[in-house]
Amino acid sequence: MIDPNYFLLIVFLLAIGTFLIRYSFVGLSDRMKIPNEVKDLFTYIPAAILPGLFIPATFYYQGQVAGLFHKERFIIILFCFGLTIFIRNTLVCMAVGLGLLYLVQG
Repeated sequence: MIDPNYFLLIVFLLAIGTFLIRYSFVGLSDRMKIPNEVKDLFTYIPAAILPGLFIPATFYYQGQVAGLFHKERFIIILFCFGLTIFIRNTLVCMAVGLGLLYLVQG
């Protein structure tokens, strides 16, 4: 299992790197001519990076529930993803996900 301090350090460094990359385009956009289509494309970058952080953290977690193949966090995040498609309410999906995680591990 990954050391929690090492994992948090890597996530923190990735967040700073993502912020700096995004800020380099936004902060320098006054000095450079960037088409509006490209600016619209940059608005999706953080949304595209978040799954890259969450999916490995949940998939490689060694869970406790043998009936769910020790992947309860990954199964719950997939369920919440499907729920978000229908509900389209982030707060409800977070509450359902945390509730399911509490029920499964409790």
